[in-house]
Amino acid sequence: MELILSILGAAALGHLGADFLERFTWLPDKPFKCNMCFTFWLNVIPFIFLFSWPGIFYVAVASIISELYFKYI
Repeated sequence: MELILSILGAAALGHLGADFLERFTWLPDKPFKCNMCFTFWLNVIPFIFLFSWPGIFYVAVASIISELYFKYI
């Protein structure tokens, strides 16, 4: 249950961060304004630190969920 909440929270944090950074026109689009990219790069180090190498898979799932947040919510 803790893992699911961590993934959903990371996805929400990445979505909120990318949504906030969209207003800055001087930032490049790919790593900062894309939901999947920003969620991945924001959470890759903490997830590897917390979950070791399976953390890469978990952060990839969080990135996809972040994109689903963007599309459907």
